[in-house]
Amino acid sequence: MREQAISASKINISFDGVQILHDVDFHVQKGEVHALVGTNGAGKSTLMKIINGVYKKNSGRISVFDQPADYETPEGALHAGIAMVFQDLSLIPSLTVAENIFLQTNPYRKGPLIDDRQNRKKAEELLSLIGVDTEIHPYDIVENLSVGKQQIIEIAKALSHNPRVLILDEPTASLSSTEIDKLFDVIDTLKKKEISIIYITHYLQDIFKICDSLTLLRDGRTVFRKETDQIDLQFLVDSMAETVSKTFSWNRSSVDHDGCPLLEVKNISTSHISDISLKIYPGEVVGVAGLLGSGRSELLQALFGIDHIGKGEIFINGVAVRIDSSKKAIDQGITLVPENRREQGLLLDFTVSDNVVLSIVNRLKKFLVIDKYKSNKIVDHYIKSLNVKTTGPGQLVRYLSGGNQQKIVVAKCLASDSQILLLDDPTFGVDIHAKQEIMKIIHDYAAKGNGVLFVSSEFNEIANFCDSIYIMKRGSITEFLSQKVNEDDLLYKVQ
Repeated sequence: MREQAISASKINISFDGVQILHDVDFHVQKGEVHALVGTNGAGKSTLMKIINGVYKKNSGRISVFDQPADYETPEGALHAGIAMVFQDLSLIPSLTVAENIFLQTNPYRKGPLIDDRQNRKKAEELLSLIGVDTEIHPYDIVENLSVGKQQIIEIAKALSHNPRVLILDEPTASLSSTEIDKLFDVIDTLKKKEISIIYITHYLQDIFKICDSLTLLRDGRTVFRKETDQIDLQFLVDSMAETVSKTFSWNRSSVDHDGCPLLEVKNISTSHISDISLKIYPGEVVGVAGLLGSGRSELLQALFGIDHIGKGEIFINGVAVRIDSSKKAIDQGITLVPENRREQGLLLDFTVSDNVVLSIVNRLKKFLVIDKYKSNKIVDHYIKSLNVKTTGPGQLVRYLSGGNQQKIVVAKCLASDSQILLLDDPTFGVDIHAKQEIMKIIHDYAAKGNGVLFVSSEFNEIANFCDSIYIMKRGSITEFLSQKVNEDDLLYKVQ
């Protein structure tokens, strides 16, 4: 048996009297890529924050390469040899690669001045270490690089601390298939240098491509630790959530395209998209398939009044409308579930109740005071109907899992009684169980005669769920698909 890089035993932690982790065991061997998986709320992030020194455990033992780990800060974790690359990039776009890598430490100086030449030299050594020195250069400006290359710079930044354990949190979430392949090459290179990697992802297929072993958490408890060659994808899916059925039929009704479209867009253009035309009929879920940078998010932002529409027309139920603000979009029955729920969709330090009724506060006022009875009735309805796991309407949204936060964003949109729902990657970063619940919410919403415009990074969702599909490339629609298409064909069409 190889040397243990991380050995965590009987880890317990609670917040406000609520037990989050229950005697969790977690072990990673030297030089292996180890996946940590589980549904939202399983305890993955909490466990990693303990190992990374952000949280202090209530009880249990952690050792790093057989040395007791008594650190209680991220700096202490770095000193012990543990570095983490978070899902959200923390680079400064206007600075160079070298400046970003050494931004916090700036270890190389000439007296009081930073030695840029030495920084660039050391940055080049780090890029060479992970095999990307011919593609990424120390003097490159970060904002000119692809998201995939920026992700690799984050890894180089973490490696500047000489860690022996590297934690990667959802590293492929925003990458194209080509960028994912390159990232996997980098991970393989690090593995050969006997750096241990903890790999957190909701993309379960990736685990079987890159990981040697995995630990499954459920409800704050360790379910098992297994080698990936001992199990398959179906076994893992079934183990993650015993209540998730193996198959789910949407029983979607056929859409009548003979009547008046619920939403019709004719030749609209903004600074990001050009000459876009599309239709959504009552009861229809329309997909928009495109890679990052294709203009898919910018299309939704234009329809929601965020981006200025320079030309073109929008019709709702056959009537021309002008949408130049989010308020006007909501007034016209259009709502948006944004791509970044934490920054754009939620007030994290407000309650579940506050967030759900945020867009309809004016409707709930009675003599300038919010009608609490009516408000509570609406909030309770959506907590139950969307199966939101929360301690109650008064819980701060910040402390919900990612999947439940996303449900609150959806609830806020549904509470506005909209006819048209714009969804920008609504299942991004959520687990399989929450994903299936969110897709059912969308299905039921459309079944009531409403319309949905659906953007997703997962092309299998678009291929299997949407009634019709528009392909976007470089800000324009290049193809319309009215018939079902498989995921592989869709991937080929968006390239």
